[in-house]
Amino acid sequence: MYQFTDDCLTGLATIDEEHRQLFKTINEIADILADESRSAEEVLGSAKNLIRTLKEYASTHFAHEEEYMNKIHDPELLRQKKEHAVFTGKVNSVDLETMDVSKGIRVLHEMMEYLSLWLYRHILSSDTLIGKIQVVHNNPVLLTFSDKYCTGVDFIDREHMRLFEILADLNGLNQKEYASDRYDAIVDVIEELKDYTVKHFQDEERYMQDIHYEGLAVQKNLHQSFIDKMDSINLDDMDENQQVYIDVLIDFLANWLINHIMKMDQKIPVR
Repeated sequence: MYQFTDDCLTGLATIDEEHRQLFKTINEIADILADESRSAEEVLGSAKNLIRTLKEYASTHFAHEEEYMNKIHDPELLRQKKEHAVFTGKVNSVDLETMDVSKGIRVLHEMMEYLSLWLYRHILSSDTLIGKIQVVHNNPVLLTFSDKYCTGVDFIDREHMRLFEILADLNGLNQKEYASDRYDAIVDVIEELKDYTVKHFQDEERYMQDIHYEGLAVQKNLHQSFIDKMDSINLDDMDENQQVYIDVLIDFLANWLINHIMKMDQKIPVR
């Protein structure tokens, strides 16, 4: 059962309601797959209806999100559009006219796997930041670890502090307007950030596993979504538009980290 919790809220009534409906659709798919008493015709009919629902969701919900993000000049609009296009392509690739029972069941299994990841890697990792991205690259104070980010777990707090330091190093490099080409130095810091992020997530997940924390599965999905975003950094784009590209990147990474710490990591119990 996938539950729409406060962690999923964007604070935007229309978007939150549409997200609730997506959770409902995913749970309906799970119910169909778990109910062995349904006839073949019922399964096929339900499968087609749910795929139609997802196609409609992709058509209307993403338009609402993108319209709002465009209106407020949200810097993450382009990234969101790319992710929306992938989702839309996925659901629109299903041909309802040729769907039979076996294909319907297979499609539902595929959609279940895809959508369960989407909930955590898009809604919780990207949508909850809509309209909340602070401009931090020109305000070093916001790239400083402070007590309000503490979890109470010493090693987690130390590692979070190091992530803030690496982001501050990256920002410092990018703000040196009259330095010679900073490309190599910036690439080195980005690689350090990637490596340290992976190490931190592994350490954090190991701790959560040791204390049998019930939120481990959600955390793993969120961590992977952040790693995926780090891996998607296009160094060719960065070389052409170095200053702007890194400014936008720092703003996103810092806001994601702050949001994740305060919404998710501060719930981790202290052993």
